[in-house]
Amino acid sequence: MTKTPDGLYEVNLRPHGSHEKVLTLVGYPTRVLDVGCATGFLARRLQARGATVVGLELDERAAAEARQFCEAVYVGDVETMELPLEPGSFDAIVCGDFIEHLRDPRAFLERIRPLLGPGGTLALSTPNIANWAMRLGLLFGRFRYTEWGILDRTHTHLFTRKTLRECLESAGYRITVFDYTVPVPVLSTPRIEAIAHAIGRLRPSLFAYQFVVAAEVHQAAIAEPAVPRAGAAAAG
Repeated sequence: MTKTPDGLYEVNLRPHGSHEKVLTLVGYPTRVLDVGCATGFLARRLQARGATVVGLELDERAAAEARQFCEAVYVGDVETMELPLEPGSFDAIVCGDFIEHLRDPRAFLERIRPLLGPGGTLALSTPNIANWAMRLGLLFGRFRYTEWGILDRTHTHLFTRKTLRECLESAGYRITVFDYTVPVPVLSTPRIEAIAHAIGRLRPSLFAYQFVVAAEVHQAAIAEPAVPRAGAAAAG
């Protein structure tokens, strides 16, 4: 995922990229919570499909742009802010390239779980810290944070295929789709990326650049009491 010169995240338009895959996983929902909505690049696409979108975003500059595509955008730290959202009020929750920025992803995923209605889908993407390039770098003693990519300076919690699965399951979800991206720098054409994706299927834990996952609330978690509705927060 890349950034604009002023530090805002940009949409990934690659047909085999994480954003396109996340949108495919949610399909055509009625009401969506876009967590870490940035400038609204996913919200815009979802709105065009007929969905009503509510956004959560830390950066007010990005939120100001996203509001044109959202019913409301609530600004703040999603791990601590009040969420004036009704239990069961969304049939999809999207966390595109987001949970790696959290201090406690499992606790947050558990917190938003009651917001999904019956049959609702959580769709998320996150980098694979066990990607072959990361392993090779470690072999040669290199582990340097950068402005974007897997080792983006703002990433605080990184996952392997196994730990991402464990995180979601411990937060009360059942994974329904576990996909991945295998981007090809410079020679990025739909055909080449399709070939790379096919190669990645041989060993996703090694070749995947990002994991793209769909999950639903586990039956055992449905019986748990919903998180009480928080007080109102500032919205645009």
